[in-house]
Amino acid sequence: MGKKYVISDLHGQFVLLQLLLEKIEFSADDELYILGDIMDRGPNSIDIYYFVKSMPNIYMLKGNHEIMMRQALAMSLKYNDLDDERSNPYRLWKQNGGYKTVDSIREYLQKDHIPYDEYFDIRKEFVLEMIEFIDSLPSFIELDYQGKHYIMVHAGVDPDSIRIEDNDPELMAWIREYFYLSECNPNYIYLFGHTPLCFINEDHSFNIWHDPQWHNKIGLDGGLAVGDRGQLNCLCLTTGEEIVLPYALGQEEAIKKRCKK
Repeated sequence: MGKKYVISDLHGQFVLLQLLLEKIEFSADDELYILGDIMDRGPNSIDIYYFVKSMPNIYMLKGNHEIMMRQALAMSLKYNDLDDERSNPYRLWKQNGGYKTVDSIREYLQKDHIPYDEYFDIRKEFVLEMIEFIDSLPSFIELDYQGKHYIMVHAGVDPDSIRIEDNDPELMAWIREYFYLSECNPNYIYLFGHTPLCFINEDHSFNIWHDPQWHNKIGLDGGLAVGDRGQLNCLCLTTGEEIVLPYALGQEEAIKKRCKK
């Protein structure tokens, strides 16, 4: 039997993901759940995207950044421009770090090395592929494991809802305090990201948060969207172990790789 791991909010930090998988000795028998937001702010969103697609034992939820990206990409097909400022969805995405993903897409598609007409066709195909991928992502995952009933969600749920299926997918991608400061269903353990834990922990750290009042919520967003103070948090559901990789560690490894080229 393999182990089950949960992370959230990678935000383009592919090197940190690689370092984590090496550290936990991730194997084909293990499972990794990502609670959304692999995109934006960091440099390698597209690398994470293709890696996740290639791994049958990695499961991903839809985060608010995937939702913003999907809305912006859909408008780009209408305007025939990946970053048209006339598009309100694009402006919202850009303000939330989407410009980093646009740079990542252009680098991946080799915009500066192929004829424009050819680039346009390739870009359109890529955008349609990305929209299809985001549409395929669930808003939540339920998991019965070791006698516990887990609800994995990007941001949270409506505390007043009785069934998880009754929740609005947009709410599950965006909600904050009203969720994690409420009791919610006491029979579930909610695993969530979205809100950097420096805004939840009393000591303002980025460490994994365990709900001290209701004891049924675990926050995992280590603040990689915040910048150089963040970290990648990983929780092993099998053993309870918490693995932490600082943001700076990923930057150091990226520099080493560039130096070797």
